[in-house]
Amino acid sequence: MIAYSRSPIFKMTSRSQYLSEAQQCLEKIIGPHELITLNEQEPLDFIFHGSFTEKMVIGDLSYGNDVIFKTKPYTDIHRYCITRPKKGTPVFKTEEGKFLSTSDNATIVSPYDKFEINIEKDCIQSFLSFNKEFVESVLADLIQRPIYKPLVFDHTMCADNPKILAWWDLLETVNNILFSLERSSYFEDLKKDFEYILVKSLILSQNNNYTEEMNEISIQFPEYLKKSIEYIKKNIRSDIDAKDLEYISGVSKQKLTACFKRYMGMSIHSYIKAYRLKCINHEILNSSSDINITYIALNWGIRHLGRFSKEYKEFFGESPSTTLKKMLKNTSSSKALEELKGQHLLPYPNTLTLKI
Repeated sequence: MIAYSRSPIFKMTSRSQYLSEAQQCLEKIIGPHELITLNEQEPLDFIFHGSFTEKMVIGDLSYGNDVIFKTKPYTDIHRYCITRPKKGTPVFKTEEGKFLSTSDNATIVSPYDKFEINIEKDCIQSFLSFNKEFVESVLADLIQRPIYKPLVFDHTMCADNPKILAWWDLLETVNNILFSLERSSYFEDLKKDFEYILVKSLILSQNNNYTEEMNEISIQFPEYLKKSIEYIKKNIRSDIDAKDLEYISGVSKQKLTACFKRYMGMSIHSYIKAYRLKCINHEILNSSSDINITYIALNWGIRHLGRFSKEYKEFFGESPSTTLKKMLKNTSSSKALEELKGQHLLPYPNTLTLKI
């Protein structure tokens, strides 16, 4: 039996003694992997109970047997995943060495990390994951440009970091708010805002390979550059003239051009093009159904459709149609649940409180 709510938040409990069924569930909430049981004489008692939206999964995870979870060598997982044990101490192994996940020092892994986890049978983990494309889109907003290298977090979320402690409090608060608002007519927009806030605060709180760049941007951004960027964002659907930017910023085109190259790593024209493509990418990823890509491109100020697809692929590594196909696959929540038939799926209570 498969039971889930009609709201944008789906609640699910998956329980099974079969390795293949546990792997099917983990494929949905994490991505491609190998799962190995270490004690074949004892049955698996896999349990995941929690909830998920299009961009976020949150819940509790246990195996009831000693297991090893391994990423595949040539395939990335799909999500940024956070593990905070309520009981037990999972051991992570990477090329750099070993580290532990504890209730005080949780662990975060990126889609690009290669690792394995040794998990004892009595271990219970609070689990959270975010869609990779969504996290990267939030990062692009923070650094004001497209991403050219993968976002990779430091693995340990240290309890002695006051920002991390504040983030856990924020997570619990947002989680409770989401469920209290799920039947509201304004829920969909609010849900997106709260998901965005969670990911943005995570990127700013947990050290990663973009932290230094974000610190430099927040400290050194000249005011006239901020005004120019704000103008571009507000008028991105229209043609933006260099003379308008000169007027808005109060500096010459030459000075503004040099500033863009210094802080943004590209020319004014390249920044406008990159931001316009990012807006199109964001709209495709946040659509709830099949859409007309040509209409979206024209609506965001694209004037040369012949170049659009090529430039889009250069920035995002895939064509607009491929992005659309991935979006349709990721948002097909009911189909994803159907694929989990055969497991012992039970209805989950109407409320979920993350105990952290």
